[in-house]
Amino acid sequence: MSLPTRTVLIVDDDPQMLRLVQRILGGREVKVLMAPRPSEALKICESETVDLLISDVSMPEMDGNRLAERVLKLRPNTQVLLMSGVRESATVKNTQVKFLKKPFFPADVIRALNELLPE
Repeated sequence: MSLPTRTVLIVDDDPQMLRLVQRILGGREVKVLMAPRPSEALKICESETVDLLISDVSMPEMDGNRLAERVLKLRPNTQVLLMSGVRESATVKNTQVKFLKKPFFPADVIRALNELLPE
């Protein structure tokens, strides 16, 4: 098995959602990083190249839209997948930003991964 060449950062204040998305991405050739808070995600992005940010929209510290804007300033080539139970919660207007409505099926996350990070 080859080493992962792409890095995915999952950000969600719900630990169960972090673990769920981590499990969904397990077995894929990606390095998975996790952050329970946007401030931790920003620290990771300052020191690591992140190819895909998967973030909840509704978080207490900073919403996912604002996090996406800040990550894209740090790492302009990062793709973004925002997740929310609220319809049309992605306000960042950028071709690198996609939206996934909760609840979702594992196949939805894999499909988004393949669209945002084609091999």
